[in-house]
Amino acid sequence: GVYNLLASRFDKVRNFCRKARNCGFDWAWIDTCCIDQRSSAEVQKSISSMFSWYRGSALTIIYLSDVVESSVQALLFSQWFRRGWTLQELLASKVVRFYKRDWTPFSQHTTFNHKNVAEILVALESATGIQKSYLKFYSPSVEHPRMKLRWARDRVTKEKEDEAYCLMGIFGITMPVTYGEGDHAFSRLLMEIMKRTGDATLLDWSGQPSTLNSCLPSSPRCFLDTPFGITEMLFDGLPRPVLSFASTVKLVCVFKSAIRRARNSSRLRNGHNTDHELSGDGSPTIRSLPYDFDGAPYNPRTASNQSIFTVKRSSSFPFEGSEIPLAKLLEKPPRPYILTPEIHITVPCFVHEVLWLYFTPDSGSYHCRADGIQPFNLVTSETLKTFATDHRSPSRYILARTWDPRLSYDSSHTYHSSMPLLRQRLKNPFFAMLLERCHDGRFRRISTRERIIAELELFPAQTYGVRFLDLQ
Repeated sequence: GVYNLLASRFDKVRNFCRKARNCGFDWAWIDTCCIDQRSSAEVQKSISSMFSWYRGSALTIIYLSDVVESSVQALLFSQWFRRGWTLQELLASKVVRFYKRDWTPFSQHTTFNHKNVAEILVALESATGIQKSYLKFYSPSVEHPRMKLRWARDRVTKEKEDEAYCLMGIFGITMPVTYGEGDHAFSRLLMEIMKRTGDATLLDWSGQPSTLNSCLPSSPRCFLDTPFGITEMLFDGLPRPVLSFASTVKLVCVFKSAIRRARNSSRLRNGHNTDHELSGDGSPTIRSLPYDFDGAPYNPRTASNQSIFTVKRSSSFPFEGSEIPLAKLLEKPPRPYILTPEIHITVPCFVHEVLWLYFTPDSGSYHCRADGIQPFNLVTSETLKTFATDHRSPSRYILARTWDPRLSYDSSHTYHSSMPLLRQRLKNPFFAMLLERCHDGRFRRISTRERIIAELELFPAQTYGVRFLDLQ
């Protein structure tokens, strides 16, 4: 038997079996020798079933070979928490016991299940970044996908494909296991998650793109940043919670009174000829007022007396006439992306033509200006073509803000938000993608080392809308 094998490489197996026997079990399973790696069918079955096997186990023994003392600090630095496959072992198992290098229990607490020991649970939360509620009992699902991908962002696997395969059980997804496909495995996993969730934050990543599609990341490490939230803003641009219904009614009444007073004052000054002009959404705007009638801050005019978002671009601009305006977005919000079996991704975006782009050697970054967007910087390992457009033809690049359905709902995620609230949200800083035009009419996403943060120069008019872009 295993106890008669004298080679030191079997020490872990022997001690594992000895601990299982001391706990009253007759059978034990260990992945290092209980999976026939020569059989692709068995490997596929094992990977697809791994989560359910750990979930059904009476006890999971976790050996921390680099922990010599029972301290929270030692647990935090253990390499066991840096390996990809151990994530589902920790989450799936209902009963676990941790053992140090000398195979003595990590905790001398009388509680058999170490997941029920408060100090260990706190240490596990610190070591993994996973909330205690998930550590105690986790149910596989595709809910909150970005949060779960971030759990794996600092973990490593021996094979590139295992970055995806070790997460299949966590998301409750089964897909073919094909070693040798490289980062395509993670792309396929992400596509499956995207099909089931419609989560717009999955497009918010930075780092190396997949070789399958430039819109997809190559690994969980691309999700280092927390996603941008949909926050509310006061008219002075400061964050605030959503106004209550009573406060909103009072605010509307104040605005209406101010508008009436301004209109009456204007009539008196101009002999009943009120100094009106049309805003971008077609509603009258009184020059003396700091806000439009719908509650958004007043939108200054360009020299041509048009809103900056309604200026007609070059006739060769490929998206004119195909926009979905804000009113339609509120009425029927589209999904944040459309997936096809050919791994083509169509994304509804607010599109801004890049006006100029130049490289600054001192900072190692590109300085960029897009139509209607405040200047911003980006860092990329790619070599971009610098230029300054003359407005007569579309540039090589566009800045795209992906549509997020959360923009169209109130804070309870049950009712469609109002037009003023949507415009206020759109004025907030947002994650953006720099896209390059391709010859076939599609776009390629430019990879950046950090996410691009952009902000509109002005509050958008109601004619501001999204266009559907095909990404490859």
